[in-house]
Amino acid sequence: MHALLLVVTLLSQLPEGLEASGPPVQRGATLYVPLTTGGVAVVDTSVAGAPKVVVTVLEGRFITRLLLDGDRLVALEAKEEALVLSLAEPSRPKLVRGVSASAAPVVVAPVPSPGEVAPLPAVASGVVIDVVGGRVIFEGGTDKGFRKGARVQVLSQRKVPKPDLVTGALTEVASGEVTAVLAIEQADANRAMAVLGRGDVAEKGDLVELTSEPVSERLFFPRRAPFEWRFGFVLRPFLGLEGTTKPVGVMVDAFVSWYPTSLPLSVTAMASPFGFVINGREPHYPGTFALLGGYATDFFEIGLGVGALTGNVGPCLPNELGVTTCEVNTGFTINQHLRLGSLDGFHLSWHSSIFSRPAQFVFGVGRGEVAIPLTSRLGLFAGGGGGENGWAGGELGVRTSLGGAGAPGTVMLRASLGYAALFDGPSREFVGGPAVSFGMEWRQ
Repeated sequence: MHALLLVVTLLSQLPEGLEASGPPVQRGATLYVPLTTGGVAVVDTSVAGAPKVVVTVLEGRFITRLLLDGDRLVALEAKEEALVLSLAEPSRPKLVRGVSASAAPVVVAPVPSPGEVAPLPAVASGVVIDVVGGRVIFEGGTDKGFRKGARVQVLSQRKVPKPDLVTGALTEVASGEVTAVLAIEQADANRAMAVLGRGDVAEKGDLVELTSEPVSERLFFPRRAPFEWRFGFVLRPFLGLEGTTKPVGVMVDAFVSWYPTSLPLSVTAMASPFGFVINGREPHYPGTFALLGGYATDFFEIGLGVGALTGNVGPCLPNELGVTTCEVNTGFTINQHLRLGSLDGFHLSWHSSIFSRPAQFVFGVGRGEVAIPLTSRLGLFAGGGGGENGWAGGELGVRTSLGGAGAPGTVMLRASLGYAALFDGPSREFVGGPAVSFGMEWRQ
């Protein structure tokens, strides 16, 4: 409302007969008015009730809007662009993409007059029409200068609230954020394609422009792609070599994480791990569950939360009075999480908890992992840990991504070899042996 009143006030100060094609702007006692007849009138309003046109500039040009930028006046001009269509087939006119040298007219770039700003050269641009298998396909090929090996930047067209330059009111506009700088892998006359790297993202409708900037992928320390959800699981079966009944153990990890798009936060619910034994002499059911909230950035994440452990009672040992007491392995926990490094690059991560037994706090579980990227789609990882409720293990494996390199729509696969065990203390059955694992993760 304030902005509207300001425009009405400025219009009321115009000399009689002066028609504006857009809102005037004011600096001191001087008004700058875009005219319906073309050009910009400079109006002196220093004498109350007697505005006076001092000069008209940019005559013959249709100016739609004026902006003040410090000691500069920016005039937005509406222009017409001629498109030539071939009528070789009268019923199907086609856009002429090239004109022979003999027929092409000579176009001389206009020389700016004193006080004018030379126009910027046109930049070849296209539009993303699809994202498939981690590759961006966009409209615009060799005819627009998009050739194999050239670099392009992807400009996000996702709507975000931004203040209007004239009124200051918030309005939904395209963000224009550069979400990837890529090297063109393949191009024909009308389309081109580029591979997304770690941390790069593109969506249908995004703009693509030629650029001289270096590619945005950083293998070891890529920025975190702007996904919002992560879902994943790991299935880890193993053989109980020391069992007398040929037991088979299984440990399962599962998690879901939410990363709000506008806040550097994360919320994670996880079961990591939950174990059980098939064909065992005794039941085993260690479980680790947690709900964590944290502060998350591209290269650092820290979180706290609450959870629970479940497990068999034991071991049971006599105390100094000869009374047998058994350890309690089910109860509440206080959980911690830390990541140092890039989520999709090199990083160290650690999960742990403090376990509340009836008489004291003890260390609950601890689990760590190191990840080392090898290529845009492949990496190694090593990890391991153990818990007070009767589980332990370690592994070495590979992780690869499909359909992207971390952005929404990416599916990650992992496989490993290692050792895993479930146990409940002395004199109880121990189930441990070589383990394999398979896991998946989805990004949205």
